[in-house]
Amino acid sequence: MKNLTYIVLSIFLFVGSHSFSQTYKEEKTEGQKTGEAQAATPELFQAIGIDNSVNPKNATLTNNAVFVRQIGEGNQAAISAETNASEINLIQNGNQNGANLDYTANTIYTNILQNGDYNIVKDFVYDRNVDASLELRQEGGNYFERFGTNEITKSLKFKQTQNSPDIIIRSYK
Repeated sequence: MKNLTYIVLSIFLFVGSHSFSQTYKEEKTEGQKTGEAQAATPELFQAIGIDNSVNPKNATLTNNAVFVRQIGEGNQAAISAETNASEINLIQNGNQNGANLDYTANTIYTNILQNGDYNIVKDFVYDRNVDASLELRQEGGNYFERFGTNEITKSLKFKQTQNSPDIIIRSYK
């Protein structure tokens, strides 16, 4: 009888512990979700202050021109453009600013203003048929990189401040 009591008690504890265990996991609400990938849409870019509407300047370009103004120490610029028409403006006010612009496209319009120190821009466009543009204003200690273009990222315009110190855009068709 004693053995039967131990067996019944053991079965009850084993079954009881599993039948009352919580297996439900509460789903996170929209406000709680973090770190999930989002599709890049024009609305998403506008929500973070990036204007990606088509730049009308590309239609008015007729030749190739590069303008560079550097005020400060240690500023660097490397610009390569293989385009039918382009206008590239780079102004660096401050120290240790850098720009690496490498374009293979139909037309390119670029207007970059780097104010303050330690701003870096890297812009790489490799599509002979695209009309791309970048209008960027950096206000010190910022990093911007765009590699490639698609319909959403071929035309970008924004001001980069301490609130968005690093922006990296990878675009694939």
